[in-house]
Amino acid sequence: MRRPTITIDASHTLGSGKNTGIERVVRNLCRELPSVLQERGCPGLQIATHFQSRFLEVDPGLEQSLQFLSTWERNAGEFVPGWIQAIPKWIAASSHSAKLRKWMDPRPSHLGIYKLPHHVVRWGGLTRKVLEGNAIEPSADRILILPDAYWTRRGIWKTVEAHRKAGTMIATVVYDLIPLTHPEYVGKKRSDKFQSYLDQVVRNSDTIIAISKTVRDDVKRYIEAQTDRSAMCQDVRAFVLGAELSVPESGTTAQSIRPIVKTLFHASSPYPPYLMVASFDPRKNHTQALDAFDLLWKSNPELQICFAGRSGSRCDDFMRRIEQHPKLNRGLWVFHDLTDRELHHVYEHCSGVLLPSIVEGFGLPIVESLWHGRKTFASDTPIHREVGGKCCEYFPLHDPMALSNQIQAWESLRTAGSSTGGIHGAEDWSKPTTWRQSATQLLDAVLDGFAQRVSIPQRQAA
Repeated sequence: MRRPTITIDASHTLGSGKNTGIERVVRNLCRELPSVLQERGCPGLQIATHFQSRFLEVDPGLEQSLQFLSTWERNAGEFVPGWIQAIPKWIAASSHSAKLRKWMDPRPSHLGIYKLPHHVVRWGGLTRKVLEGNAIEPSADRILILPDAYWTRRGIWKTVEAHRKAGTMIATVVYDLIPLTHPEYVGKKRSDKFQSYLDQVVRNSDTIIAISKTVRDDVKRYIEAQTDRSAMCQDVRAFVLGAELSVPESGTTAQSIRPIVKTLFHASSPYPPYLMVASFDPRKNHTQALDAFDLLWKSNPELQICFAGRSGSRCDDFMRRIEQHPKLNRGLWVFHDLTDRELHHVYEHCSGVLLPSIVEGFGLPIVESLWHGRKTFASDTPIHREVGGKCCEYFPLHDPMALSNQIQAWESLRTAGSSTGGIHGAEDWSKPTTWRQSATQLLDAVLDGFAQRVSIPQRQAA
């Protein structure tokens, strides 16, 4: 069989200041796939970004330009000079409109009023690459892997369709079907947008690779429920996400650990915070975690909890609750923009990790927590059971008392030194999947799909 060229698109992640699960998946796959391809005897990996109906190869110059934009988006308040921010901040402070305040004084990972200049800079840099002829041409010897957040970039699908018609194999990664199965957490507009995205996925993919068996089965059921399946992808597979965090070499300014993070999560601290890594979104169920700690603080005021994640679009009530909470910055901590180095540090030194999500496609913080050997408390859902196995402490949803009791029992062991490790069911524990292993599973899936696709005309001719 001929060895195809592998191209991976990272249009959303490149230039994004976000560090949620999808961005971590895309960055890790881009990092690990080159060495896995070398082992398989395939040509080197091409990383691409989509612009003006083209896939552009990301060379070092373009990568540097997109990293500049990523830094800008990660925290516009720190990136944009203070004299430029003065008037927008004054308007935000004077306004009674929450939307206007968000626009004029954006939170980390949000651009707000600085969105237009950010897009102008991005457009200019990418246009230069188009003029330089960096476009990737479709080919029957190419596999295009699409692992990014394409419900935010709907313009990509016409280009994908054109490449597929010209012979390129399309392999799309699907993270979940939550906007369709649980529309109450996203609203009708986003649910409709996701429906459009999923229709494009099943009609323009040769292989679909889900991030868990649960999501794979959801995608299969979705396809089977459609009236006309003749033009839809029939090859649906699954792979497992990696667990370890990519930590850059020490000494890089962009990845240094802030003093407050070091102080809170210190090896000598008797009560380092419990950690919840999740975007602020109703389905992530921060409410149950905070309710549990409100109960715990009545008898254990020294306990601490840290929420790490960007703020979403439907979390205003919960953010107000945090802003008005008497324990804010005195036991209740919030970080919207932890880097991978900081995330690695807090996982290493936290008292335990909480995942109270109502619904997930995988639950990446579970394997990240287990990788660091942390005590992991997860809501008792099928996907968490699939990912965490016997290594987590499971608690019922919407029952803060049950969660507080489990944390209190763990605290008694932890502070008494009666536990030698954080992992429940240690006798059944095995190290979670690495990102190299995850990239290998993904590559094996797409190469197998490519081999089957190549052999189909031969079988028909026979």
